[in-house]
Amino acid sequence: MNQQTETEFEIESALVETSPGTEEWKDNVRFSITNGIITQIDYDLPSNESTKSIDGIAIPAIVNTHSHAFQRGFAGMSEYRTESQDSFWTWRDLMYKFVSDLTPEDAYVIARQLYLEMIEAGYSWVGEFHYLHNSPSGKAYANATEMADAVLRAARDVGIGICLLPVLYQRSGFNTNETNHGQRRFALSLDDYFKLVDNCNEKIKGNPDASLGLAFHSLRAVSSDAVNETLHYRQSHLANSNIHIHAAEQQLEVEDCLAATGKRPIQFLLDSFPIDESWCVIHATHMNSDEIIGLSNSGAVAGLCPTTEANLGDGVFPASQFLGSGGRISIGSDSHCSINLREELRWLEYGQRLIGGQRAVLGTPELSTGRKLYSECALSGGQAIGIKTGKLAVGYRADLLILASDHPAISNASKDRILDRFIFLNAGCPIQQRMLGGKWIEQNKLTEQLRCSKIAFNRLNQTYFQGS
Repeated sequence: MNQQTETEFEIESALVETSPGTEEWKDNVRFSITNGIITQIDYDLPSNESTKSIDGIAIPAIVNTHSHAFQRGFAGMSEYRTESQDSFWTWRDLMYKFVSDLTPEDAYVIARQLYLEMIEAGYSWVGEFHYLHNSPSGKAYANATEMADAVLRAARDVGIGICLLPVLYQRSGFNTNETNHGQRRFALSLDDYFKLVDNCNEKIKGNPDASLGLAFHSLRAVSSDAVNETLHYRQSHLANSNIHIHAAEQQLEVEDCLAATGKRPIQFLLDSFPIDESWCVIHATHMNSDEIIGLSNSGAVAGLCPTTEANLGDGVFPASQFLGSGGRISIGSDSHCSINLREELRWLEYGQRLIGGQRAVLGTPELSTGRKLYSECALSGGQAIGIKTGKLAVGYRADLLILASDHPAISNASKDRILDRFIFLNAGCPIQQRMLGGKWIEQNKLTEQLRCSKIAFNRLNQTYFQGS
């Protein structure tokens, strides 16, 4: 039996749950933590000079809902125009080229660098949407989890929580049952997929900082029969696991889905499968009003990746209408052109401002824009990966950030304006400490890990991009 670990600390201010569903800013807060879980929160404590208190402001850390770790390896390398109209589909060609010879050790080096950058940015967990399964020839490795092992090892070595989401990927489009040559490393039969998931489940057992979900790459990449068989497998093998899927990211995908099924992607999902709170629909960029209401009512999380969606020219998610209908949103860095949770949140709001010609679009009369965005994405990020994180409350994981109250970005800010300035004032990062699962991440250790990781990462870049 593992010995219990207990931690306690006091801090000058924190955003904490004061009653079910209600979060408030409180001063002089004490957190009691057992085995990484918050067991008690006391606040408005009398000042006591003999008690050592942390100078700073505690807020929940945020889940990076959607990541393809290997894509960090070529982020920023696709900014030359190659056709009269570059798009997601032309970017995808570079991605196929990059992964053609990628080794498991390369994948580890890239993921380790990425996950350290995520921790530095303030992310606590990563939803790793993992579809790089096979060897460069397209055949399975002798160890079927070879590539999955690389990202799990990277997460463990740096200390970030990981929800591994092995992806089913079976075809290149709605009207075929085959993958193309560039997708040879992604494709699995259903039997091989179930074996992979079973093996991954064994790998994470006993690790409180790892979980497992299921994922379908997209409606164009899997058949309805395969989805239903996977959901049946889930009932008997991985009950209550979360499910992720790309949907309605590009307009061409919407047109192809309409041609093949007679329905738009989100409507097809809602009509065909039991979409509920355990689902996370990634992007959902192109929805009509009926789809917005339907997805909102389902309880599923929309996993948004604003910097990637902008980088690929996907479009702008209808966040104002979706949140207005009671929808839930989280953020992810996807292709990792930016690993900055503040920038994801900032551009989520700025996209709404640009298309609507208004300001403070996602705020409410009760909550400032920064507070609404941060609290919503923090809590729904935990829902998206099935982990009780994203809120400083009893029974939740102690995944939190400490902001330096004297940092110029937030100094003398009051209550919700702390988060407004944290997100919208791009004047340096005020994060001074990080706690993940009740364990402090030492800044000196993080700096040294980043230094060592950078050496290996730069060596890999030299191999792949010399002269580029």
